Amino acid sequence: MLTPAETAQAVSGGLDHKAKMPILSVVFLSIMAGGSIALGDIFWAHSTVGVAKTASPGIANFLGGIAFSVGLMMVVFFGGHLFTSSVMSGVSTMEKKLPVAKMASYWVFVWIFNFIGAIIVAYMYYKSNLPLKYDGEILKHFVGMGVGKVNLGFEAAFIRGIFCNVFVCMAVWTAIAAKDTAGKILGIMFIVGAFVASGYEHCVANMFIITEALFAKAHYLAEVGGDIEALSHLVHVPVEKLATLNIENFFIKNLLPVTLGNIVGGLFFVGIVGFMANKPDMK
Repeated sequence: MLTPAETAQAVSGGLDHKAKMPILSVVFLSIMAGGSIALGDIFWAHSTVGVAKTASPGIANFLGGIAFSVGLMMVVFFGGHLFTSSVMSGVSTMEKKLPVAKMASYWVFVWIFNFIGAIIVAYMYYKSNLPLKYDGEILKHFVGMGVGKVNLGFEAAFIRGIFCNVFVCMAVWTAIAAKDTAGKILGIMFIVGAFVASGYEHCVANMFIITEALFAKAHYLAEVGGDIEALSHLVHVPVEKLATLNIENFFIKNLLPVTLGNIVGGLFFVGIVGFMANKPDMK
């Protein structure tokens, strides 16, 4: 295993290199990363359906967290560009190795194409009819999840975003520090599992979850002939809450504060702190 100083140097150098990759590579690898996180969300959904009712919410959260971690494993092992870990490239900007404009454009490209990857998987997953397994419990669950996420207060969503990306970036940090595949897998599995089980907010995961929730709302609204009261009864969500599940709230009430929180958690609490603390020991 690398020392903390060696890991900090590897993280900084690796992200600086990724930020300077050709745009086409960034686009493809960002779409892949967004899709991978979405696939991790799907594994989480299928692993936890019914568990909270038959066992306990704690067990469901633990299983879901471990299942979701597969998404980040796919990103790390394939070399994907994931917004939440890419924000640590700001360390290279602080060291004057990466211009501010280049850093900002890199973040924007990764965020946008992570979103595209998440939407593609959300649509394909919906069209596969897999969410309708178990009497549609999975698809119905996405409605409740989406409603909950767009009704978080700005402060709560922002703070949950900070906590989330401390875990995600520490998982990436640990994966870089580990020298063997088993170490990388275990590091990612338990650290990411902790963030998911604790209920923190990840902007890329939410790109998939809330998109799927919008598909689910439209699906069931069509099924009940546009009757919002019938939809409310079907998915067990109050009518006034269902009205808040829309594209505007998706961006303003969730993605905005969560993205800002993810930046603070990843760049400042992990990237800059880890780099500055270990800088005296770097070669």
